[in-house]
Amino acid sequence: MFHLNHSQREKLRERLHERARVLRAEIAEALHATAPSAELDLPDRRAEAGDDAVSDLQAGIELAGIERDAAELNAVQEALSSLDDGRYGLCADCGAPIAYERLLVQPQAQRCVRCENERERLRASPSVSAL
Repeated sequence: MFHLNHSQREKLRERLHERARVLRAEIAEALHATAPSAELDLPDRRAEAGDDAVSDLQAGIELAGIERDAAELNAVQEALSSLDDGRYGLCADCGAPIAYERLLVQPQAQRCVRCENERERLRASPSVSAL
């Protein structure tokens, strides 16, 4: 973490804490919106939609959003933990410092641009075993 000075680390810590706050609020709001209608004394979505399939699709989309936010919150919390123990800002794959500019954009980044690009390239290409 020697590639980041104290001011940079503190700025990134603030960004991580703010992102965690936003994610927690989004998760809470989404959970409230997906709670059973009877418990909240709200009209049943299925009755409003008139179609169980549409209602199920909408619930699936909402749950996927909650899962995505929860995964990001976990990454943010891991970044905060690594900031405290000195591992923050080092690429999980090659160990090289992650550029401060990248961390400003995505403070929970776990990989440098080169390794992240390679990871995405491998995910996008069809595997040999699939042929």
